[in-house]
Amino acid sequence: MDEVLNPDELDQSQQALGKALDRARAGEDKELAVRVRELGEHVVRQLFGLLRMTRTHELDNQAFDKPVRDLLSTLTHLFDLLGAIHIVCVEDQVYVNDLRVRMDARADAGALLSGELRRHAVGGISFHDVPAEPLLRAMVSAFAHPPAEGTPRQALKDALTAAGLTAVELFGVFRFRVSGESTAAPSTTSTRKVAGRATGLIEATMDALGADRMPNPLPLRRVVTEILEVGPGAEGLWDQLDRGSPFSAHTTRVALLSMLIGRAAGLSDEALQDLGVAAMFHDVGYASREGALPARGDDPGHPGFAPPFERHGTAGARLLLRQRGFHQAKIRRALATLQHHRDYNDPQGKPSLFARILRIAEDYDTLLRREGGGYAPHEILPLMAPQAGTAYDPVLLQLLINTLGDWPPGSRVFTFDGRIVRTEGLVRDPERFSAPMGVVVRDIEGQVPEERQVVDLFEEGILGPA
Repeated sequence: MDEVLNPDELDQSQQALGKALDRARAGEDKELAVRVRELGEHVVRQLFGLLRMTRTHELDNQAFDKPVRDLLSTLTHLFDLLGAIHIVCVEDQVYVNDLRVRMDARADAGALLSGELRRHAVGGISFHDVPAEPLLRAMVSAFAHPPAEGTPRQALKDALTAAGLTAVELFGVFRFRVSGESTAAPSTTSTRKVAGRATGLIEATMDALGADRMPNPLPLRRVVTEILEVGPGAEGLWDQLDRGSPFSAHTTRVALLSMLIGRAAGLSDEALQDLGVAAMFHDVGYASREGALPARGDDPGHPGFAPPFERHGTAGARLLLRQRGFHQAKIRRALATLQHHRDYNDPQGKPSLFARILRIAEDYDTLLRREGGGYAPHEILPLMAPQAGTAYDPVLLQLLINTLGDWPPGSRVFTFDGRIVRTEGLVRDPERFSAPMGVVVRDIEGQVPEERQVVDLFEEGILGPA
């Protein structure tokens, strides 16, 4: 059962996180990173070697004994370091937890393993425990079988579960844009798919944390990368979010707003990825359970309950700190989760940069939601502006204002000819600050158009809010 921190303990936790951040910046975790990369390279080579051996030998052949034991030993060492192992293949790159494994280009083992996993529509494997040797052999056997038609990853999941490999989790294939690939604007359909993946991954992450599994940032990092490639203000990202749960929709909108602010602030691509993942994790504290009691005898126990608003930041930081190591990305996430409801002028000191960005994004979306007042998008920034310098970082708030303009996405306005238009675009330049792009939702006769009609409100003119 989670204990409740009093203010002194909370302050100590914040100081501890600050010291951890200093250690990360000083490079004290470099030794851990080097070791993880070394063991990660061994895992890639050993796993691919075993899969390749299945082409010429039966698994009961003694030739498998030493390679299986070697892989088991490597996984055990990695698990001792990390607590849970998340291996992701993206093209020819391999990541172990948050660290990229630098493979020997001559051997090309990363690309080869990626190809083996991709046969089953698998992009990565998580080990929430180290399988015993017979289970490890069963896992290799399942991967070595020809992929099932239709839904190969689900069939592989079913095979692993049937073999007793409940601590092994598979997730799907996403890719980064490869060098030289066209950067043409994505279609609305493809952008909506990115939004759907984001909301689905958020729900899966909450389910996994609620089941007491270790946090896994890699799937979220990949979808954040996709969002950054299409642009966090891209058409199609915003209009599909409510098809998920209210929680996932809120979390994704906060992530999009945070990345818009971060991009306007000139953050590097790496920092924007870290910010996007931190935003995806910012409310994970609600996945923790207070008051949980184990079952004893005839007593079924109690599943516990989510912490209240006042404690969800602390609970979230605790969950994220279960991931071992103190690299910068993890510390940024933990600090942002802990501090994202603190004021800019908090007497304890200014929150971290990510926390200050999240505070603005969180409050904007909360005011948009019914439980936060259900304000129209164009009403929210004027409500927030008087708190610049107190609740909000004034520079960051101004950047959001500059990005969203007078009629932020989702605003409904009348054009001069009487049509109702829902705004979709961001500010294009200072001259068109008050005239974004939009889509007609009611024509002159008050009817819903049969086909999508995109209009430039700079040319059409805006009469006022609808």
